[in-house]
Amino acid sequence: MVDQMVLATQQWLNSTYQGREGYDPIPENGRTGQTTVFALLHALQIELGITSTADAFGPSTQSLFATRWPQGIHRQPDGDSAESNVYGIIQGALWCKGYSTGASAITRHFYSGTAGAIAKLQNDAGIAADSVVTLPIMKALLSMDQFVLLADYGGKPEIRQIQQHINATYLAYTGLIPTDGVYGRQMNVALIQVLQSLEGYTPDLATGNFGSGTTAHLKKITSDNSSAYLEWVWLGKVALLCNDVNVIVSSQWDETLTNSLLRFQDHYSLPRTGVFDKSTWMSLLTSKGDPNRACVACDTRFEITESLANRLKADGYSIVGRYLSEPGMDKLKPEEYFKAIRPGELQRILNAGLRFFPIFQENSRSESDFTEEIGERHGREAYEHASALHIPPTVIFFSVDMDVMDYQIDSLIIPYFHGVFSTLQGGYKVGIYASRHVCQRVMDTGLAVSAFVSDMSSGFSGNLGYPIPNKWSYDQFTEIENYFGDVALDRVAFGGDTLPVDHLMSEVSASFDDPLYEWVRKTETQCAEALDEGTASLRAQKPSIGTFILQWLRKPEYWGLNGDGMWEAYTPEAAQPPELAEARVTCAEICKEQPDIKHLLKDRDIAHWAASTLGYLTWGVERDPSKFTVSSLGGWGLDLLQVWGQYTRESHPGDLQQWMQAHIGALTNSSFGLLDAVADADAWLVAKAMGDNPLNEHSLSSALNKIYQEEAADRLRRFFLERFFGDRRNVAQQYQQICEGVLTGIWHAVGISKIPQYLLRKAAHADYFPTSVEAEIIADVYSDFLMDAKQ
Repeated sequence: MVDQMVLATQQWLNSTYQGREGYDPIPENGRTGQTTVFALLHALQIELGITSTADAFGPSTQSLFATRWPQGIHRQPDGDSAESNVYGIIQGALWCKGYSTGASAITRHFYSGTAGAIAKLQNDAGIAADSVVTLPIMKALLSMDQFVLLADYGGKPEIRQIQQHINATYLAYTGLIPTDGVYGRQMNVALIQVLQSLEGYTPDLATGNFGSGTTAHLKKITSDNSSAYLEWVWLGKVALLCNDVNVIVSSQWDETLTNSLLRFQDHYSLPRTGVFDKSTWMSLLTSKGDPNRACVACDTRFEITESLANRLKADGYSIVGRYLSEPGMDKLKPEEYFKAIRPGELQRILNAGLRFFPIFQENSRSESDFTEEIGERHGREAYEHASALHIPPTVIFFSVDMDVMDYQIDSLIIPYFHGVFSTLQGGYKVGIYASRHVCQRVMDTGLAVSAFVSDMSSGFSGNLGYPIPNKWSYDQFTEIENYFGDVALDRVAFGGDTLPVDHLMSEVSASFDDPLYEWVRKTETQCAEALDEGTASLRAQKPSIGTFILQWLRKPEYWGLNGDGMWEAYTPEAAQPPELAEARVTCAEICKEQPDIKHLLKDRDIAHWAASTLGYLTWGVERDPSKFTVSSLGGWGLDLLQVWGQYTRESHPGDLQQWMQAHIGALTNSSFGLLDAVADADAWLVAKAMGDNPLNEHSLSSALNKIYQEEAADRLRRFFLERFFGDRRNVAQQYQQICEGVLTGIWHAVGISKIPQYLLRKAAHADYFPTSVEAEIIADVYSDFLMDAKQ
């Protein structure tokens, strides 16, 4: 949207400064942003005589400003008609921040309208509203800082009040900080400067860097001495609040503060003292905390030899992080590995009484390392390496070893982790190694379950100014360069969210043990042997064995008993070529000779799962999260229609949302119960895995080997995250298409004229389908169930 006042500012800047040394014309688009703000800054620098302009209000600009206006820029007296480009710069900067000057164009005057806007900004910032443009005010004007609450960006009123107090009380130390209610790096630096002021530093020496001097001057604040250090107590409470500990900010040590400190210390794995001691202060105000604090975990790229393991154990370490692989390791001998785990090393770690956690990092230091395709490859490779090393199911931490801006999380990191999540199998779960903010953002999507925080990289923009993630397992906070000879060792706090590995799987236990898997694997083998005895054309049908088994498992429940031909049309069994039909019959006879797996596994709806899987194999496994295809109807789509049919048959019993919450995924009394929901999710996951291995006669059992190593709740969650990208809007959009009758056209388009809309209603036992609003409610409840199902 075009802002006319910003557009006027851009036009004035270009007409006034175009051709002046140090100024580059800017787009006239009416959109504020860094380009326009920097142009205003360059204009001021030109007015101050600077020709080598810069995108920073640096020391030269500050010095020249203070020399020319030592008392700040004051409003013009009434009747003073003098014009100044600097007044125009001030007006334009105010417009870019959303403050009105009472004029519709740049006037190059500093009258009451402009003065009133400056006073409004000062009031918003929490300082005296005298309308004087001092150096701090000018710096604030020519920045992207905001002084109104940014609730849409996480701004909180209580944080804004703290920011205003800092401006009013510590302006000489901190400069004018934003009062947008958002806790971030700039506010964190200001809190350190406040600490330094309390420690006796002068404003010039209060740099905001938490160095050795600041550490040496820290005071231990307890309930006993708190009355003598009221501002220290206030600062400590502010820091607790910024780190997501719920406290009421004041200067008094109230009865709840000790418990708040204990909660913080527990969450950060600090000694439980209940006071503001050195380690607590450093963890409150820096990302890496006290580098000398005790810890039980570490990580290293170096091989853990027997002597190194013993040294680690003697020094109090009990957990070590090691790398699953490294680029090009297939071309190296194990003794040539730079960082990858070497043969026998994990058992050596366990024999020494240590435990370990696996890390996956291959480069991960530039934008080009993060795409969904690379993530898919990394997920597969991590599974292969972890299973080859006999590591039991655990969290594998995938690395983001670079400074990531917020917009890059959306465009690069989340797609990468979606790729990892979609291919990491075998019961292994996705963890993330990254800065605090990146870890939390990715975990919020559900694509990672726990964090290994790179707090040692204190310069990363996603660390300072962010609390540690809610669920973290490891926190890397400092490095010892020459720990054991030339070994570099990272010291790591252990958060306990996930447990380290304390054993390896044996050759026998490393294989998958599941009754359905065993049944399918045995049946596949016998089918392959039977087909091998036939002609070459018959042997050529072996890749279809998995489909033949599914076709047999879905009968008779989903084949030919309802008299309407729906399933025959939806998942037809081709009769041509003759070898295909012959192979199907051969495999069906072998299936018939096996134990009745449906009867043995009554806790799974095998027939439903098999039919839904065939639907995806027939019509394709759609991976576009917002696109509906016919393949989805035979699974979750039709089941949501059926649960709606149950609701209508029960004559609208109460609130729709509450009723659906009680029935979708329920154990009893539901047409879309837990077994159905799990079967739907498994069908998509298994069909997708089979599609990744289409020419293998064991494609079905291989898929089961990957999918069923996770618990049912994890598979439901995986289905939601992979199929719908974890976005309930995608579920709602597709379900609404079904309910609005769009499918009638889809069915005919694919040549299935036997299944018009009325037949879908018949299958759902419903006379009519829900409205778009009702459909959205049902889809939202289904989405919540997929993410939160408990077994």
